[in-house]
Amino acid sequence: MKKFLLPLFVILFSVASFINAQSDLSFGPIGGLNISTFNGKDANQLGNLSSKTGVYIGGFLNYRFSELFALQPEVVYTMKGADATVNINDVNANLTYSANYIEIPVLLKFYIPISGARTVKPSLYVGPAFAFNVSSNVTVSANNQTQTVDMSSSTKGFDFGVAFGGGVGFVLGKDLLDISVRYTLGITTTDNSPSNLSVTNGVFAIIAGFAFGI
Repeated sequence: MKKFLLPLFVILFSVASFINAQSDLSFGPIGGLNISTFNGKDANQLGNLSSKTGVYIGGFLNYRFSELFALQPEVVYTMKGADATVNINDVNANLTYSANYIEIPVLLKFYIPISGARTVKPSLYVGPAFAFNVSSNVTVSANNQTQTVDMSSSTKGFDFGVAFGGGVGFVLGKDLLDISVRYTLGITTTDNSPSNLSVTNGVFAIIAGFAFGI
């Protein structure tokens, strides 16, 4: 995962000198916990699905173009997928589908005005999320044996979704700690196999971000 994280931070923080000169721009790291599963009319063909946990880590820029609105692009490494159980010939098997992406959400953020509140900044946001698959596999456990199978060739390289959520920012001097919850609804199928299944990602995330230079 490190070979993907380094370019993310280089891209985001190489512009830090420019951001520091702009009063309406801020930047910082972002990270959190994903709780993901598969949706779509064919998702049940992958087994009896349950959620899988993963990480969400990267960085963001925030351009505040008015008192109420901001544009916030992010570049993150995000772990998606699902856990599942299947029964084949009376043998129960546990499956873990893992799909890892470099994702670029571009969020329109609305700051909810609260009269007299200067240290608390609640917000809502929505926007497209463009994701590029970097690895996919399924781990099968049955009869006390475990095997991992690469699924990169049967997973589409590009995934498009819509991210929406809300959070609360806490002003800390000239910086801001932002805590939010988000759901990213996959729109395009992830399946690239001959079966052409309709299977999409669905990811709930709990995220913390720290903005420098608000």
